Order: sequence, then structure tokens, then C-alpha cells
Amino acid sequence: MSDLISGDRRVLVFSAHAADFCSRAGGTIARLTEAGSSVHIVDFSYGERCESPALWARDPQPSIEEIKSLRAEEMQQAAQVLGATIECLDFGDSPLLIGPERRQQLLELFRHRQPNLVLTHWKDDILHPDHCAATEAVIWASRYCFRPGIEGGSPPCPAPQVLFYETTLGTAPVAHYVPNLFVDISPSYERKCQALDCFHAQPGLADRYGILARYRAIEAQSTAWMKGCEYAEGFVRLSTEAAGFNGPMGFGA
Repeated sequence: MSDLISGDRRVLVFSAHAADFCSRAGGTIARLTEAGSSVHIVDFSYGERCESPALWARDPQPSIEEIKSLRAEEMQQAAQVLGATIECLDFGDSPLLIGPERRQQLLELFRHRQPNLVLTHWKDDILHPDHCAATEAVIWASRYCFRPGIEGGSPPCPAPQVLFYETTLGTAPVAHYVPNLFVDISPSYERKCQALDCFHAQPGLADRYGILARYRAIEAQSTAWMKGCEYAEGFVRLSTEAAGFNGPMGFGA
């Protein structure tokens, strides 16, 4: 595998809800864009129902459309901080349902963007079904985007490398999430925190995910020989190496 953090990546980042991409992979996204890679974020929903607690607590309570509008602004601001572009498919959340027509839309997105790297939720993030639904569709698109017998508006494109990012905070043991690839986000950690602070509907994200970043850095130091790493993000590779036979890998500063 070539160095993950390089300037020749065309990256798609998939996020079930408004802030998932930033809390799980914001530091990696910032490092990729700083290196010169293009990163486009695709949110399946605005997280309007299950991940907008501060907005639902308002009195009077805002409408769904008002919440979506506020979350759209947060997403755009966070993506701008990270140097990425972003769109929302507005598929709705809780539950996130991705049937045949929506999968075809996702396939067309792959073929149009032609990514060589995809970041998405852990495939077994079972304590949040929306996350599982998102990644099931992403894997589907990644395995059909290159098949010429499946017609669409864009020509087939090569299958991208797929990495799974963190589970819902605190659920990794239950979901059997064990990273086998670490990215040192020490150089981009402050930008990640700045981006997370854009999500006023979910206060406290930077503090909570900062704890996780420090813990993953300890793992990276111990298992991937990333000495001096202060903050890290962990991933699992969708590949023959995913079982961990080759040991953890790290990408430092």
C-alpha cells in the first residue's frame, strides 16, 4: 500500500449523519487536503432526528426543515475548515433506508467521482443501525462501480481502497472494532477541533473525541511504532489484510 497521506488521492468520505465524518476522520481529512488530495464528503442525512440534541431542546421546538437548514450550515462550515467539499443526499435518519434506487444513485456518485480512497463507518457498528445501513450501501457501490455490465450515466471506474473509521463513541468493544491502521493527526488536531466546534447541535464533540484521539495515539505508539504521536485516528482496512495478519500500520507526521 502506498503512503495513505499523499497529494494524489481522490477521496470520498461517507457519513450517515451531519458530524460523523468530522468526529471520526476529521484529522485525517485535514491531513489529506493539506497534502494536496481532493476530499469530497457525502452525508446521507443531516442527522435531524437522532443527532441534533441541542436543537430539539429549544423552546419553541424547531421544525424538521429548520433543523436540516441549521445542520447544513454546520456541515458546510466544518468541511471548509478541513479543506473539503461536502454534499448531503438527504435520505433521512432514524431509520436511514437505502433501497435499490438510492443505491443506484450512490453507484453513479462513485463513477462520477472516481475515488481511489473511501472512508466510511465500521461495517458492524451495530449499536447505530444507520451507520451499518450507510456502509452496507457504500460497500455495495464499491464492488459494483467497476462492472461494465451494470449500466448508468457514467462509465465504470476502478474499485477504490476502503477504510472503516471509528464506531459510535464507547462502543468499539461491543462492535468488535480493532484498528489495524493509524494516522497521526497531531499536526491537524487543532483543525479537527475547530471543525467539530462548528456543530452547535452536538456540543462537546471535540472534548469527547479528543479523549479517543489520545487513546488511539497510545495504541499507535505501542503497536505501529509511531513514537511521538500525540493524537491519532484509527481505521480498519477492507482487504485481505483486514484480519490483522500483517500487524497494525501507521502513517506519521
